[in-house]
Amino acid sequence: MAEYGIKQTFPDKVTESSTTQKNGLGVIRFDGADEYRYVQVVNLPLTLGDSVCQAALTEGIVTADRSGGSQLALLVRGVAIGAIASGSYGWIKSKGICVVQCDGGVSAGEGLVPHASEDGHADSVLATSITTNTEAEVFGWALSADAGSASGDTATAYINCP
Repeated sequence: MAEYGIKQTFPDKVTESSTTQKNGLGVIRFDGADEYRYVQVVNLPLTLGDSVCQAALTEGIVTADRSGGSQLALLVRGVAIGAIASGSYGWIKSKGICVVQCDGGVSAGEGLVPHASEDGHADSVLATSITTNTEAEVFGWALSADAGSASGDTATAYINCP
């Protein structure tokens, strides 16, 4: 496969987080078919699989806080690929296959949307509801079902976040 574009060396690995900013907020990093976004996490720490939404008008400031309402909109910018403390900086995956925290009711093949009230979790898209259509919020598709037992179950998913 031919490579294209300008190769850039980053000062950190995508799995690292730091209390100091090492890259520009919102910078996108490509690794094969995967994309990562450099962010600052606010309000809550992130754990593996947490989906995060925009938290400020400044690009690259994100939160998993849904219950406290700290997100600007239910627009998922990416999924945590490791732990990042609140106030710290790190990379989130914005495109590719990854693990996503779900609400215990996700089946393989379903579209994923940010859960309305569970911090960092995803829910199944509701396209047939008369009162709450969530298909505009889809950020990925479940490739496997979550365990179906409780909130905090994970599913493998393909995500593509703006």
